[in-house]
Amino acid sequence: MWISCHAVLVLLLLHSDVLLAEVYETHLRGPGFVMEPPGRVEFSNSSGGWLDCSASGSPQPSIDWVHADGTAVTEIHGVRRVLRNGTLVLLPFPAAAYHQDVHNTIYRCVASNSVGRVVSRDVQVRAVVAQAYKVDVEVLSASRGCTAILRCVVPTFVKELVRVVSWVHEPAIYIYPSLQGDGKFHLLPTGELLIHNLQESDESQSFRCRSMHRLTRQVVVSSPTRLRINSHRGIISPSVVEHTAHVQVSQDEGAVLLCVAQGCPSPEYSWYTHNGPGPLPVLSGPRIRLLGPILAIEAVTGEDSGVYKCTASNVGGEASAELRLSVATPIQVEIQPNILSVHMGGTAEFRCLVTSNGSPVGMQNILWYKDGRQLPSSGRIEDTLIVPRVGRENRGMYQCVVRRPEGDTFQATAELQLGDAPPVLLYSFIEQTLQPGPAVSLKCSAAGNPTPQISWTLDGFPLPSNGRFMIGQYITVHGDVISHVNITHVMVEDGGEYSCIAENRAGRVQHSARLNIYGLPYIRIIPKVTAVSGETLNLKCPVAGYPIEEIHWERGGRELPDDIRQRVQPDGSLTITPVQKNTDSGVYTCWARNKQGHSARRSGEVTVIVPPKLSPFQSSQLQLNMGDRASLTCSVVKGDLPLTMSWRKDNRPIDATQHMSVKQVDQYNSILVIENLGSDHTGNYSCVVRNSAAEVENSQSLLVNGKQMNLSTK
Repeated sequence: MWISCHAVLVLLLLHSDVLLAEVYETHLRGPGFVMEPPGRVEFSNSSGGWLDCSASGSPQPSIDWVHADGTAVTEIHGVRRVLRNGTLVLLPFPAAAYHQDVHNTIYRCVASNSVGRVVSRDVQVRAVVAQAYKVDVEVLSASRGCTAILRCVVPTFVKELVRVVSWVHEPAIYIYPSLQGDGKFHLLPTGELLIHNLQESDESQSFRCRSMHRLTRQVVVSSPTRLRINSHRGIISPSVVEHTAHVQVSQDEGAVLLCVAQGCPSPEYSWYTHNGPGPLPVLSGPRIRLLGPILAIEAVTGEDSGVYKCTASNVGGEASAELRLSVATPIQVEIQPNILSVHMGGTAEFRCLVTSNGSPVGMQNILWYKDGRQLPSSGRIEDTLIVPRVGRENRGMYQCVVRRPEGDTFQATAELQLGDAPPVLLYSFIEQTLQPGPAVSLKCSAAGNPTPQISWTLDGFPLPSNGRFMIGQYITVHGDVISHVNITHVMVEDGGEYSCIAENRAGRVQHSARLNIYGLPYIRIIPKVTAVSGETLNLKCPVAGYPIEEIHWERGGRELPDDIRQRVQPDGSLTITPVQKNTDSGVYTCWARNKQGHSARRSGEVTVIVPPKLSPFQSSQLQLNMGDRASLTCSVVKGDLPLTMSWRKDNRPIDATQHMSVKQVDQYNSILVIENLGSDHTGNYSCVVRNSAAEVENSQSLLVNGKQMNLSTK
């Protein structure tokens, strides 16, 4: 596979992202809504409207908007804008600019980051074009000695948007809605005005109704209407002229059921419930008020829902009407667990818990979404979602959405994380034998979590840094990493054993194969090698050319091995175990020969470093009193310079605010001094010493006034 220089630069930049991925992986957090838009938004064309949406996560999620079909919401000049903070703005518009797909449609807010994406509830947007309207007054009943009913007649095309805010008793007496009225006048919550105990003097009175458009806030007042009182004093049997057939409220809100009847004498009202085997009278109580044509219930509960019957009666007879009260109880939706970590190949299981007032709610319409897309019904068992054989494509954000028959929705989110998985090589190169001249490409790909980093070596050393070698690396959409080594115009000295090493915090995997280039023996420069005393040294001879008959090692003019600790492997590498500083430091020479007797040789230096060794503290625990003086001495008994010595308390570096001091006696000794012990000095103290070979640590716990921390030693 061949890649242009520009592409190689891009791949190298992507490679740097792989290096950073492991660092930031543990800090990632999927998006969650901080402010989710409401389910319904209405506005007037003269005012415009907006939808707010914000989310939190790490990295900070971006906010976008989509239509119901998932297509992106775009800006329309002068009509619709999406602000940087995620707010969707629908600008004021003239009536001629009304577009149903903009002004009467469903929008959804989408919050997304590198972990996944979540989608808000449906937002039904409705823009209303303001239209002029008139209101009139209709007198339903006006008999002397009885009750007059005045109705404010609103045109049908705006009726749902207009409410009666008051009546005016000319010239300037304002009557406002109330549950009980003030004796003579009673403005019902639905807008009807009742005038009790009509007399001849009332005929000279005139009334106007005042209405308000709830979106434009425009107030429209009717023309004055004068009462015409019927002098007929006969009995008129009741008839229901207005009642609230269906009242819908949420739990803990107040409910008002209205039943207005005309008749003479003025009817008496009785209320009943029809939620059992027979009707039961409604009785006044702490939450229930019987106010003639009004039944008011405060702080409604689910038990208040059902069918009610009002009966209006006088000596002439009775009339009745049925009313239904629906109480929407709040629903709480939760996914358990809300964060789930599963190793690749394992099974993930999420459960959607739906409760109301702490009790489970059954028979719900549950939908599952993954990163904003609805999942098929397969893999679901009632309220449980099962994801078998988890792979990279399954990680992300899951949503459980519950839709009620009334249309409102409730949801919860959960995040599926991949547990650490050691790298697995998906593809690796094979051994090749070539003549000098052609181009060569070596490829490795690996999967794992976090995304592995792939590095390359040639005979155990970094690849040559010349213009003929190019390394490219990128990550696929599935999270696999693919790396190439491309060699233009391969030469004899490019031969050797190439290795690709895939590594992440969960493990390491390596593949090696030879690239043989026909030619005379050639040994590349052997970089300076550093070995750690007490460990194993594997020294590879970077020989090229093909075929090679034999490889030998020597040191100081003597062929190796000359010690029981040394061994030359079949591939020509030299192994020394354990390494000793005094005997194994020096210059090593490897030479290679082919069958024709042609040979090459090269030398390289090996330096052996001794790791630090600390003198143990006198005891594992100190017990001292407040006000005492304490000191800890850290001594290095063995180890090569330069050495770095530092102190920690409870695994954190010591700073000046802790009232301690460190005295560096020399390169091998350091003393921690506490002049005046306090209770906050109780804890675990560690001396950490590091050189280029290793890092070691000694720990000791300090107890002040009986407060003790755990001891740890490494």
